[in-house]
Amino acid sequence: WDVPAIRDVVKILFDVEHQSDSSYQLLLRFCGLSLELPDPFDKHRNEKAITRRMTEVKTQVKALLDAGWEVYTADEVRLEHEAETRRMWLPKGQRTKLSVDRQKTSQSFFGALSLTSKKVKLYPIEGNQNTEQTILALERLQRETETEKIAVVLDNARFHHAKALTGLYEPGQLLERITPIHLPPYAPDHNPVEHVWNAAKNNIANIQHETPEETFGAFASYIASRTFDYDFEHLPLRETRNDFVS
Repeated sequence: WDVPAIRDVVKILFDVEHQSDSSYQLLLRFCGLSLELPDPFDKHRNEKAITRRMTEVKTQVKALLDAGWEVYTADEVRLEHEAETRRMWLPKGQRTKLSVDRQKTSQSFFGALSLTSKKVKLYPIEGNQNTEQTILALERLQRETETEKIAVVLDNARFHHAKALTGLYEPGQLLERITPIHLPPYAPDHNPVEHVWNAAKNNIANIQHETPEETFGAFASYIASRTFDYDFEHLPLRETRNDFVS
């Protein structure tokens, strides 16, 4: 399906034309369809290398947990709130016109899932996801963790490898209590906290909130009120990206 195809169908069957392409996209989503191409694999994804690296990660994480460390799996997530304002004119004997005005607002969060408590520490990010915001979130995570030794499993986002961050793990530096563990590239489905995002997004996806604050608050409340029994050995099946909340 594409927009011209669904536009023709709506015009023929209902004699209605929507002003914006996003209206047709929304119709498809309501029908459980998607304009996005399927992504069964990533051409950059090396399954053998991922399996090999994940074996190393699991072994390292188990050893640290057995030694009494606190281990988190961490990631950033971005949400969008899309407001809809509709005005309709229905003059008798004329074609119906529908005007839709949408405004989008986004908010990013840093989250860390504890592999011991199964709870998520969730911190809002001011502005864009970057090295500076990661440092602020990790420093807060370290401050709020009582266990002396902390390991944080991160993906391979470029800003997770920036020198401004990696140097802070050294003794005497800001994040000296934290030991980073990096997942293999192109393997987000192996990060347990990624599945927390999926669960929270699916929970709020079909509920239209009036304000961005309500949308982001619903997302945060869902996560804060639950435990998530995910670890590297127990993950749900990889889910299709949710089109309503990104």
